[in-house]
Amino acid sequence: MSVYETDIVIVGGGIAGQSLAAALVDAAGAGRGAAGGVGSGTVRVVVVESENTLGHHTSSRSASQMQPSYGPPGIRALTAATLGLMPGIERALGTSILSPRPLIWCGLRGSAAQADSVLASVPDAREGSIAEAVSRLPALRASALESIAFDKNAQEVDVTALLGYYRERMRTGGVTVLYGSAVSDAQPFADGWRVTAGSNEIRARIVVNAAGAWADPLAGLFGKAPRGLQPYRRTITVAAATGRAVDPSWPMASDMGDTFYFRPQGTEILASPLEDTPSVAEDARPRPSDVADVTQRINAVTDLALGRSTRSWTGLRTLSPSGLPIVGREPGDPTFYWLAGQGGYGIQTSAALGRMVAADLLGHDAGLGDDVAAAFARLAPEPGPATA
Repeated sequence: MSVYETDIVIVGGGIAGQSLAAALVDAAGAGRGAAGGVGSGTVRVVVVESENTLGHHTSSRSASQMQPSYGPPGIRALTAATLGLMPGIERALGTSILSPRPLIWCGLRGSAAQADSVLASVPDAREGSIAEAVSRLPALRASALESIAFDKNAQEVDVTALLGYYRERMRTGGVTVLYGSAVSDAQPFADGWRVTAGSNEIRARIVVNAAGAWADPLAGLFGKAPRGLQPYRRTITVAAATGRAVDPSWPMASDMGDTFYFRPQGTEILASPLEDTPSVAEDARPRPSDVADVTQRINAVTDLALGRSTRSWTGLRTLSPSGLPIVGREPGDPTFYWLAGQGGYGIQTSAALGRMVAADLLGHDAGLGDDVAAAFARLAPEPGPATA
């Protein structure tokens, strides 16, 4: 068995774990530290991943969108901060990560969903006309629409490039990644934990639970109470349009009633039925019925005439009872840290959330402003029931 001594072990190699590991490299490299944190200078970090690749589950199966207006106020603050960090990441990469992809909210004829509900909940939305929507997205059937709202600030994100940036920062910063190493046991050890993962033993001062859909079961191994984190299925499919040619620059369209969204994926169409079906923690796979549902729904409101899907995938969006991520130290145990329940916000909050958590662990100010700090503080876990 291989033994690793480290300051921080991050369990989970999705975007939460990767963005945090990269942020720890950046923060430690800047020499920032203060009393109460892990410290300044070099910080030893180990990432434990049960799969043989990083980002195998939900992180690699996203819709690749960053919507500043998506989510409650705290999430929007973290999203805005992430967007503010993107130019620096793009400069480091030498390529663009974000590209404009405005969003058209569609109120369907005969449905209860109307523009006023979107306007009340989406700060950047404005009401628009059906004629303008069809002008911007000619595939829409005007006869199927009753109301329209626009969000001009939505962006498409190159998730592959963003994950590549995080991984490169991890590599150059000396982060150790243990692949194929599912955590099977955890025991208190000195001032931290002794964690058995695959054929490895990791002795760490702090454990970060970034295990996504597996976060509650993982917490149980450490004697921590579950937080009611529930994984939900979300399927995406890509299909060719047989009714008309697809313009890759078209905006994204989403049903106000949350029954579908779609946008161009090159010359094909990427779409989701927006199902929120509870699931066990698993390597989710698409169900033909979900793919058929979204194809039928989009063909009913457009003249795209989507044909057979060329590829489909399903991720798990893990949500807490409040719908907000759970991020912070376990009450009464500063050696166990939650970074879970990002739901559908993981990509768009990743850079800011990683930076905030790294600052919290190292004991310094993240420098993202009071609004982001206040939003971050509201994610801290409440005291839970004791476990044996």
